[in-house]
Amino acid sequence: MTLTRRMERWYSIPLLLLIWQAVAWSGWVSPRVLPPLDRVATAWLADMANGNLPYHAGITLYRTLSGFAIGSIAGVLIGFALARVKWVEYLFEPVFFAGYPVPKIALFPIFTFVFGIGTPSKIAFAAVECLYPVVVATHLATRGIGREVVWAAQNMGLKGAGLLRHVLIPAALPGILAGLRIALPIGITVVVVTEMIGDTHGLGFYVGYAGTSFRPDKLYAGIVSIGLLGWVLDHGVIAVRNRALRWSHLQE
Repeated sequence: MTLTRRMERWYSIPLLLLIWQAVAWSGWVSPRVLPPLDRVATAWLADMANGNLPYHAGITLYRTLSGFAIGSIAGVLIGFALARVKWVEYLFEPVFFAGYPVPKIALFPIFTFVFGIGTPSKIAFAAVECLYPVVVATHLATRGIGREVVWAAQNMGLKGAGLLRHVLIPAALPGILAGLRIALPIGITVVVVTEMIGDTHGLGFYVGYAGTSFRPDKLYAGIVSIGLLGWVLDHGVIAVRNRALRWSHLQE
């Protein structure tokens, strides 16, 4: 990718930072609401140097990836089962899709009661939130495979595990990976939100504590850290997708 192409893709970030700094210097907005960038940068660098931010970011990262992994594996298996096994589809599809629009945050008190206020409840809640988009993406991607493709593979002697490995998974993989990319930021969001509700660790706690302590510089430093964490994880999924779909045009 040429330098010009990279600048075209990323110029909005320095533009946004310039607008932020200009508004902060203008005095139109209270520094308690929008502190200057130099204060945010100073707070971010200080807490990176003393290990405070890396500690909280590491906890949020562990909780997010654990919940994402559990929800993704279960979601792919359930999605394939819904698409390929009739009795599973008839039994679980109405219940599953009826529960899809329900805000899962309403279930957080139950998760807290069952798993406690610490890390297990955060992982379980992230897993449930990641489960739904992965199931839907896998189900729709698998159902979208043309019957003629399956029939042709079966006529060539493929069935069972062979059909799944050589036809169904490769054909559904672009849709599955799109579902994973949707699920990952959802996992980060719910972990951060639940850390803000009740915890003493993680980036959600860091941001919540900074807000209640009237430290807007640290609050924005925490928000920047959450954004950077999400950016790194998203590009990790993109790298996996590009490697898995080398034969496809869906690469970045």
